[in-house]
Amino acid sequence: MLTDTDIPPGGEGKIEVTFDSKNRKGQQRKTITVESNDPRYPTVSLHVSALIEIDFGFQENSINVGKIRRGEPVSKTAKLIVKDQSLIDDILFTSTSPHVTAKLAVPPVGGEAVESRLTVDITVGAEMPVGRINATITARTPKLPSAQATLSVMGAVIGNVDVTPESIHFYIDTSKNDSEPVKQIIKIVSTVEEGRLRLVEIKDADQRLAFRVDTVLAGRQYEITVTPLPAALDARQNVSGAVTIITDDKEQSTMSVTYGIIFAR
Repeated sequence: MLTDTDIPPGGEGKIEVTFDSKNRKGQQRKTITVESNDPRYPTVSLHVSALIEIDFGFQENSINVGKIRRGEPVSKTAKLIVKDQSLIDDILFTSTSPHVTAKLAVPPVGGEAVESRLTVDITVGAEMPVGRINATITARTPKLPSAQATLSVMGAVIGNVDVTPESIHFYIDTSKNDSEPVKQIIKIVSTVEEGRLRLVEIKDADQRLAFRVDTVLAGRQYEITVTPLPAALDARQNVSGAVTIITDDKEQSTMSVTYGIIFAR
């Protein structure tokens, strides 16, 4: 917030900066852009940094286990910061998914207790169904009810069909007059060597996109070229939606890829 927007020659003003540290941790860096009518420096960037220390919380906000095959469990590790050593023995973990679990590494990695950074084993079980993994691990202790830490666990379990990427974005620069249409590619691959995969339908419920399907390997690999329709480009509005892919696979008959159309100047 500026204390005064009109500053006389040789005068000075102050910029008051407020930083909300809620739900933030570790090193934080922000940039403040100041625009004025100064002929030499019409735009000035101010850099603000802060180190947010936490007493009880995961070092990371999220962990990505990547793509895993159906029926194959996978484990990753995360770090839990616990400044009060008396809380360590009573830490409890809960999960929003019955197939994603967390527990403290036993025995603790040497020197962890002194540093207050405990290793937590995150496991996605073999029973995890095909599709996206989106679970939340919560760590808490009954000794201090206010102490609570959350960790998002993301990834995907691949079944008979693998679709990449999970999301696509179209960035439109309105300051340019490009005749070349912006496009993205969605790849669909059958992971079953003996089977033959057939695409039944590709659609966008909001009717903002056009699709062209190319067969890379009959029954096994396809590429979908996706382009925004002229009406979506003329609207000049940032929008989001999903591409729905329907196949003849009995286990993965319907899949989706999210998209966004973003306009910039």
